[in-house]
Amino acid sequence: MSELRLFAIDNGKVQENQPSFYKLEREVQDLFESNLETLLGVRFVASEFSTGQGGRIDTLGIDENGFPVVIEYKLDKNRTVINQGMSYMAWLRSHKAEFWKVVFEKLGKEVADAIDHSSTRLICIATDFTRDDLGAYELMPSSIDLVRYRRFGQDRLLLERITSSDATVTPVPNSQATKTGTDKPISQWLEEASPEIKQLYESLRQAILGQGEDVTEKPTKLYIAFKRTRNFATITYASYTNLNLYLHIKVDDVEMREGLRDVRSIGHWGTGDLEVKVRTLADVEQALPLIQRAYEGQS
Repeated sequence: MSELRLFAIDNGKVQENQPSFYKLEREVQDLFESNLETLLGVRFVASEFSTGQGGRIDTLGIDENGFPVVIEYKLDKNRTVINQGMSYMAWLRSHKAEFWKVVFEKLGKEVADAIDHSSTRLICIATDFTRDDLGAYELMPSSIDLVRYRRFGQDRLLLERITSSDATVTPVPNSQATKTGTDKPISQWLEEASPEIKQLYESLRQAILGQGEDVTEKPTKLYIAFKRTRNFATITYASYTNLNLYLHIKVDDVEMREGLRDVRSIGHWGTGDLEVKVRTLADVEQALPLIQRAYEGQS
């Protein structure tokens, strides 16, 4: 397990800053709930949400891919919250109508109707985790995020997302996949794609995953998302001859060229403001600097 240490530098000399600690779990929860999108890339839905079965979800949210999110906090390193959180994930999967209602009341019908129940996420927030926590996480790295925090003084917060050595998920084509409206699921599209397009997709996928060991991959119904704390790239299909790559990047800082498009005001699958058309392996190579910029901008 890694160790977090923070040092101040003064005239070439270093002095270690000692962390300060919250006394109450509610203090941590309040801080995160007030800054949920900035810290975790999750929209706040509810606090202390009652399941009606004697349990209360610390924080309920929805991420940028439309996935329901359960967030649990702990001050005591020796107390595990993963098993409890996993039971809440199971509850959400079997109570979709209740989740739709609370999202509708908080964020509106458009967001509620876009909920994607194909995956539910659990985020555990703690100063540290036990070996039991890490063991449970390794079994489900694509569904659980472990986030360590350290507070330094009154105005510094350090976050570290623990990642698995096998944190990527390869989308498995499924010929039985159902369509969303008239839109073909990406798993079905990949299964039906030509060998050349499959190779193009895999080259683009590896270029994104190769940005760092902390990149995680999450298939949704209509696109594949790649994220650190939040999405920095998404891949979807444009036709049977080319792919669309969307990047979270400041479009105004990009020198536009053929194959690039500003989609800030254009509806599209995936997330990100810059669209990159990918038709050939040369397009993948040309996109690499932009992929790196997006990766570095989404810690």
